[in-house]
Amino acid sequence: MKPSNNKPKTQSRRGAPKKRTGLSAQEIKRRKSKKSALETVYKEEVKEMFMLWFKKQKAVAGHVMTKTDVLKNIIKNIDKKQDDVLEAAMNDLKTGGFIETQEDGFSLKLTQKGADSL
Repeated sequence: MKPSNNKPKTQSRRGAPKKRTGLSAQEIKRRKSKKSALETVYKEEVKEMFMLWFKKQKAVAGHVMTKTDVLKNIIKNIDKKQDDVLEAAMNDLKTGGFIETQEDGFSLKLTQKGADSL
């Protein structure tokens, strides 16, 4: 008869591997701050796209970016992450006094402050 090579498995000597039950508070905080920072970057990119369009048009105060212009020049050129922050970017430009929203909700009118910033 041959001798048996039944050695205990390494895993069974150490015990079952520990399963992760969740993220630590520090890891959650780190991920949230990273996500927030990325959202800020995407929002700034979208705001820059709006202002760059006005600049290319050599716009002055009162110049209007129509709904068609928004669709053709902004919405078709943004990715999903930028699309997620599109509304926030427009609100930032509005609250900053750079643009005003027309009645249809999509047409944007450049303000004097916006024209000065170009």
